Amino acid sequence: MSIKNDLIRILDYESVVDDHDILKAYSCDQSFSEPCMPEMVVFVKTVPQLQEVVKYANKTRIPIIPFSSGFNLHGATIPRQGGIIVNLSRMNAILHIDDTNWSCIIEPGVTVSQLQDELEKHQLRAMLPFGVHPKRSALTSFLERDPAVAAASFEYGNELIMDTELVLPTGELFRTGLWSSGNTPGSPMGPVRAMVNRLWTGAQGTLGIMTKMNIKVEYLPRMRKIFLFAFDSFPEIMEPLRRIQRKEIGHECFVINNFNLAALMCKEWSVPQELPAEKINSREFEGLRDKLPEWSLVVCLNGGPRLPAEKLAYEEEELRGIAARAHMQGYNNGEIEELLMAETLRPWGILKKFCYRGSVHDVSFKTPLKRIPEFQRILQEVTNKYDYPMRDIGMYVLPIERGRAMHIEIDFHGDPHDRSVMPQLKNMWLEISERFIDEGAFFDRPYGAWAAMVYQRAGTYTQKLKELKRALDPNNILNPGHLCF
Repeated sequence: MSIKNDLIRILDYESVVDDHDILKAYSCDQSFSEPCMPEMVVFVKTVPQLQEVVKYANKTRIPIIPFSSGFNLHGATIPRQGGIIVNLSRMNAILHIDDTNWSCIIEPGVTVSQLQDELEKHQLRAMLPFGVHPKRSALTSFLERDPAVAAASFEYGNELIMDTELVLPTGELFRTGLWSSGNTPGSPMGPVRAMVNRLWTGAQGTLGIMTKMNIKVEYLPRMRKIFLFAFDSFPEIMEPLRRIQRKEIGHECFVINNFNLAALMCKEWSVPQELPAEKINSREFEGLRDKLPEWSLVVCLNGGPRLPAEKLAYEEEELRGIAARAHMQGYNNGEIEELLMAETLRPWGILKKFCYRGSVHDVSFKTPLKRIPEFQRILQEVTNKYDYPMRDIGMYVLPIERGRAMHIEIDFHGDPHDRSVMPQLKNMWLEISERFIDEGAFFDRPYGAWAAMVYQRAGTYTQKLKELKRALDPNNILNPGHLCF
């Protein structure tokens, strides 16, 4: 029998697709990763179906690539060796919402907008990353360690994954934490108090396929207040930002430059339904970019179910004290405050930036706050070399764990249909990435070309990862060619 007939026997006729045009859509995304056609796409609805597909792939040595929502910006689901795309979008149930313990069990097909809308009915919210697409898989976003907007806070922005269920590369079902002992999902800790589920975070589907995830959710704020501070250069922000984080003020705290803020405010643009997007020229955007502050520091205070007014009052008093001592310039703009208030709960308005040129190619990494000016210097040097204007760069800086480190996103924009521009943009992106890594930037999610740059500099770590891969995936069927595998 053919592979297609075998898969139809496991699933059904409608769930196995080999149409050329459909396969082509899975062969690429808006990143610089090289396109590669899969041989087939299968849609699974249940865990037993998925297990059978994985076991069949082991038997026939056919690569399989997990695929949840399709909104991938970095080439993580582009098959490197052909094979079968396993589409999990039909596994889209929110299985349980725990109002008491503030947790939620989701399947991989649940989108972030679906999750946030359902949680809102329970006066709860998911802690989401800035710039996540509303159609992106919520489970994948957590699994790929997309940093939540509230990452500045220990308790509200980090370690959001609790118990998990996944299908191992051999087809076996595996559960972590309390779930592994047959109990109700809860704490992620195992018998040795080790969070084993971390093994699969950031693994890009190379070590297992996550089928269920119990995540922490938080209360929907009863009272909120946004503060904006304007700065002419990033070094001016550093000391006030450090003081704010030291005092643990606010859930959300981040820095955004005028390009990204103008994109967020632009009414002539909307969040694209597909990526890459259609290029839309906008005089409104150009005007906003010119008049907005070069940098804006955003601090969002949140009041919970108990004593919300009192909480906001003492945080605001301390924040105003820091602002006065640091001579920070407050920036009062009701329209921006309203937009940012919405963006912290449904943080996809910033995706309007794709309308500027059509595609966005980011360089994302982590570094201490004090080192950011050094990376700005390198950025200026390389962009000058390629004649890329600094004013066309979007930047976003997010404190992590009260300033222990900073997550940086630097966006470069290009027209994917302009073949005269994209090769040079790719070369610039590669050179900046390489220079940043050489200077100590930590790329904790090494997608595409970043993987070789990262793993060739970490020989012992890479060798250990390969040993784990051989133990978990002896036939190397899960997303081969990604990371160091």
